[in-house]
Amino acid sequence: MSKYSKSQKRKADRAARRIQPPVLRRGALWAGIGFSGAGLALAFYATRLTLSISRQGIIDASGCSINAWINCDVAHASSYAMLFGVPVAWWGFLFYVVAALMLFYAARTGNKDGAAGAVAVVWALSLFAVVFSIAKAFNLVSLGVLCLVCVGMYVANLGLAIMTPIALRVPFKEAGSFLTEYAKGLVGKSTSLNFSPRPLRHGLWVVSLFGLGFVGIKNYEINNNPQAQFDMSRAINAHFRQAPRTITVDPDAPIWGNPNGSITVVEFADFQCPACREAAFHLRPALYEFRHDIQLHFMNFPLDKTVNDGLSRQVHIHAGAAARAGICAAQQGDFWTYHDGLFKSQTSLGTSLYQKLAEEQNFDMASFDACRHGNASLE
Repeated sequence: MSKYSKSQKRKADRAARRIQPPVLRRGALWAGIGFSGAGLALAFYATRLTLSISRQGIIDASGCSINAWINCDVAHASSYAMLFGVPVAWWGFLFYVVAALMLFYAARTGNKDGAAGAVAVVWALSLFAVVFSIAKAFNLVSLGVLCLVCVGMYVANLGLAIMTPIALRVPFKEAGSFLTEYAKGLVGKSTSLNFSPRPLRHGLWVVSLFGLGFVGIKNYEINNNPQAQFDMSRAINAHFRQAPRTITVDPDAPIWGNPNGSITVVEFADFQCPACREAAFHLRPALYEFRHDIQLHFMNFPLDKTVNDGLSRQVHIHAGAAARAGICAAQQGDFWTYHDGLFKSQTSLGTSLYQKLAEEQNFDMASFDACRHGNASLE
């Protein structure tokens, strides 16, 4: 059969479809609803995780963070987790709501023309979602982590992109021509489609749902996250109005990140200080995506007169002993885990906690205790 006759046959097929009412595959519709539901659940979980990290930092690993590589927390603490000031996952949640509603409508309505139009909208949105997923996957590669929740949403997007054309009975080889015809229908041109795209009606539905979702999440953040009301620009301007100071970094101070990084960040902290606790669980997660360029040095600054002669009055009675325990943990080779343990149990600072954390990290207890009570931890 010649190429010419094949072309003629395709045109005849499209013309035949144009005069026939659309018939959707119900099985593919319900499969698409299933993918939408799975994506919706994952997106809701991811949104809550992003908001939780924004409020309190990473204190304990979430359920989808198994090790340093399979780690959802790092992904949701990075700047990649936000888009237009709200969690990226929330946009995904809204997309899955739109997809589920439109596919459910298509599966239940007797209006076949409207049903086909709704499915076509979901297909177009899912194709965009797949492209967006590829871009977000590259973000995960740059972070060097695998986010299982994110991957689950990528699979849901791909499932929708596969099931919706099947529901429309569009052969894979004709998908391109179908989308071309659909695009023509959106701008009011005549097409060979056997349904009406109705861009205004569907566009209003999509824009309204996304708009309401955006307003809703912003109001939620303002009412439930004090940091959402923080004026970051004002704080940065105030910081840079201060006179620069030269800081001498202790060469033995614990370092996180790249010891040869081009940017040096020095953190002065007190293990009994509530504000320092907040910083402890926000700072490293926020810096993680820049870890190859940053060297973060931890410097003890306990507000405890027993070890800090510069204080005029006693402020934190346990801070000095906690700082000494941290120094000894550094000598044992695992400062940052011990650092996190001290801040997690900040209200329980004391000898029993210092020893308990050391035992959990399998320190040489004799050496650790000798360090805590010796002069080396005071230098």
